[in-house]
Parts: sequence; structure tokens; C-alpha cells
Amino acid sequence: MENHWSTKMVTSTYGTSIWMAIRNFWPKLRENCSIRIGNGMKVSYWEDSWLEQGSLKTLFPDIYILNQQQKDTVAEVWSNQGWNLSFRRPLNDWEIQRLVDFFGILEQFKGTSTSQDGLFWNHNCNGNFSVKEAYKKFNSFTHQITVWPWELIWKVKIPPKVSCFTWLLAKQAVLTRENLMKRGIQLSPRCFLCGEEAETVNHLFLHCRITNILWSIFINSKGLLWVMPRNIVQALKIWSSFAYISGHKERWKIIPTCIWWSVWKERNLRCFQNKSNSIEKMKMNCLVLFQFWCKQEYMEDLESVLNALGTL
Repeated sequence: MENHWSTKMVTSTYGTSIWMAIRNFWPKLRENCSIRIGNGMKVSYWEDSWLEQGSLKTLFPDIYILNQQQKDTVAEVWSNQGWNLSFRRPLNDWEIQRLVDFFGILEQFKGTSTSQDGLFWNHNCNGNFSVKEAYKKFNSFTHQITVWPWELIWKVKIPPKVSCFTWLLAKQAVLTRENLMKRGIQLSPRCFLCGEEAETVNHLFLHCRITNILWSIFINSKGLLWVMPRNIVQALKIWSSFAYISGHKERWKIIPTCIWWSVWKERNLRCFQNKSNSIEKMKMNCLVLFQFWCKQEYMEDLESVLNALGTL
């Protein structure tokens, strides 16, 4: 733990991209929270802003330098008799008034309790944090909120890990060969599926000729006139705009992620196990996955899968 409230900063480059983004958000989040002291075991006496005026380290840097308990928590400094502070040397005459001011500030403290210390979100009345409110707070520009297709990522009825995967796709952060090379890893840039183009996010999931075969299953079922967009965000938005032609809009919105998850699993099969499925098997796997997400039933017989496709 870096402090009593959060873990250490993430510095490694492998397997931690989502947590790295969450952890890097901590300083901004902390600025918008206030501390309510319970037992004082998590609250840093000097560094946390547990007083209305701010942190004691900022308010009284001269007293902080003299103190011998700079890393202690409130619980470690407080007792029923008051504050137990020790200093490196006796205070000079001109420092006495500063110490008086220091203890004057501390008079507002009423003591600890048996409850846990808590962080409270400053932007609602009950102090409860929510991702929705944080998103509104830190993305206050209406244009940004309307352009980013968050509903097509987080509100689609698919497994949470697949939603996270789609979010990484939209951020162009999935570890394709191109993104691995950007991190300094030396390897061939060729696509694992077609072996013809560089394996970028947009190529692998949108423009690869193998991937296009999976797209054609759903496009042809509705006779849709479709030109493949340039990137993932555009694909999500444009695909969603055609939901009106479907008899089941929620299932229609699942399709892009179903294709992308099937492609990613096939790509990793070829990358890590040196195995590959036939085109027909890939199509069947994609349709079975689609049928499972739609009905939460696992069936591999062709008739059941085609029935699910027919509900679009």
C-alpha cells in the first residue's frame, strides 16, 4: 500500500492496463473526497486533509519539520488525554506562537470513535461515490459525453469481462502485435488471421478478410448495405444506428462484441497454442456465442443457433 487509502502506483507494462488507468485516477478522485474520522487508523495525521482548513503539513510546515511523528496516523498521535506530540528539539521563543496557532486549529477535533474512517464523495448529499457521477464530473463537456459510445459498451447485456475488452478496443489498447511493438517488443507485425496486413486493432477487428466473413453472417441476414468504418468507435455507433431494422434491438447491439470476442479467441488460439479453426468452425463458434448471450443457453445444434439469428 502506498498509503492507507490506495495501493502503490502501477509501473509494470504487462497485464495491468485497466488497473493502471484506474490507479492513475486516484489523485483526481482524492481531491474530490473528504475524510470523516472514525478510529483514525487510516488517516495520516500530517498529510491527509481531515481538517476543514486543509492538511497540517501544508498549514504548518515549520511545525511539521520539527515533529518526530511525520508518518503517524491520527490514532497513533491521539489519546484520551489529548495529542501526544514529540519534537526533535525544544522550541524557540518565536516558535511558541506558531505552536499556539497549531493547537488552536486542532480544537475543532472531537476525538476518535470505534467506527471505521471513511472517504466521502463531495458531489452529492449522501457522500456515496458512483462511476456515473464521477464521469459527469470529469467529462463536463456535453460534446465528449455524446460522442463516446459508453452505452454500447457498458449497458449491453454481455459478460463484464467482455465489456472491459470492448472498452479496450474502443481505446485502441488491446495488445495486438502493433501495440506490443509500441512497447518495444520485437516481433513480426503480420496479422495472425490473414497473414497479409499489419495486426492493428482496426485491421484485426474490422478490416481483416477473415473477420469480414463473420461480419457478413449478420449483415447478409438483414440485407444490410454496409461499408466498414475506419475504427471501433465508429463501428459501434453506426451499427447501433441500424438497430431499427431488427426485431430485437438489444440482441442487435450484441453482434459487434460477439464478433470481436470470437476473433480475439481465435487469434489467441493461433498465437499461444499454434492451433487454428477452419472458417466454418469460426462461424459456428461465433453463432453459438451469440445464441448463448441472447438466451443464456449453450446449444451447438445448427437449428437452435439459426433460430436465435432469426430473432434479429
